[in-house]
Amino acid sequence: MRKLGEILLEKGVTSIGELHTALEACHRHRSRLGTQLLRLNFVTEKQLLDALREQTGRPPVPREILEAATIDVMGLIPLETAQRLHAIPFAKLHRQLHVALINPRDDVAIEEIHAGTGLDVEPFVVTETTLEAALARLGEGESGVLDADGRLDNSHPAESDWEDSLNGVLPTVADLMVLPSQVDEEWDFGVAYATFPGLAPVVDPSVVTGPGFLDEVGLKKALCVAESRDGVGEALLSYAARFLTRLCLFSVYQDKVHGWLVEGMGPVLEDVQSFVIDLTLPSMLSTVAASGHPHEGPIPPGERNENIVACLGDPLAHDVLLVPVKVQDRTVAFLMGDIPGQSTIGAPVREIAGAANVTGMALEMIILRRKIGKVLGA
Repeated sequence: MRKLGEILLEKGVTSIGELHTALEACHRHRSRLGTQLLRLNFVTEKQLLDALREQTGRPPVPREILEAATIDVMGLIPLETAQRLHAIPFAKLHRQLHVALINPRDDVAIEEIHAGTGLDVEPFVVTETTLEAALARLGEGESGVLDADGRLDNSHPAESDWEDSLNGVLPTVADLMVLPSQVDEEWDFGVAYATFPGLAPVVDPSVVTGPGFLDEVGLKKALCVAESRDGVGEALLSYAARFLTRLCLFSVYQDKVHGWLVEGMGPVLEDVQSFVIDLTLPSMLSTVAASGHPHEGPIPPGERNENIVACLGDPLAHDVLLVPVKVQDRTVAFLMGDIPGQSTIGAPVREIAGAANVTGMALEMIILRRKIGKVLGA
């Protein structure tokens, strides 16, 4: 697995110090490394796209291309779906649809787009900032603010100041279910440790405490209101982060394991989402999937296992907890976590495995709701 930071350093477009600063901002704000590099003006969009192309193996889409896309093509995916999948179409050639994705290796998202449009999907990699701008333009187009060519449509009167001020303020059912333990506060930083080979120390996650963790009751409430697989995955991570300081979620699709979500100081989302491994090949993932039981302890020898635990970031993990997430006895995801420099023995395996089981039930409910919705909408 090629790390984004390694690629940028090899290309000579950023320095060790700049990368260190961006990594710290990435972990502090729980955002993408590439987004922070752009925000800090350490790289240009072209330099970042070149690195992402090398990391993902997918062609890039610059901002100019998305800005030239028509609302008709962009609207081939409903706005809500585009926001959820972090994807947006920008060109249609006969039966082929060109789609910009933050994670162009997300086969589940690609399959959903194919099923929804009936078109063959060609994935392209895009930066988060460019995608967000395109999604905002699509939203304006669907609301009538833009015309069909994507230009501002002044034929509609603007909302009054008081209507605009209330936009998004009125509570929804989801808002009422927000838990007291979910607080958007900064992390309390402690002792430093290196998050990338050769970089200056950043933070030791073993001494970091976060206020956004969920307890068992909070997890169940969060899962009840989750409407997407990402929402379900983030809830599980928020629960497991009470016990483990670096966490990765992997999804399983057609015998392939894909990097999915991350939590804690160390994992870089771009690096994890570029990770793909065949589940039919021998590895700690295939062993856990076959047995249905968690793995706790030292990393089994082998290059594949080293590549798997490398998703947790630096320093390299030596002792991890790996838990399967199952739907109807089929492994659909894995939760992996560790505490750098410490053994995972002593972590409440039974409780974390129970949380994974409840997460599997939540994923199943989302699948069932979507199937019911398709039947009723047919």
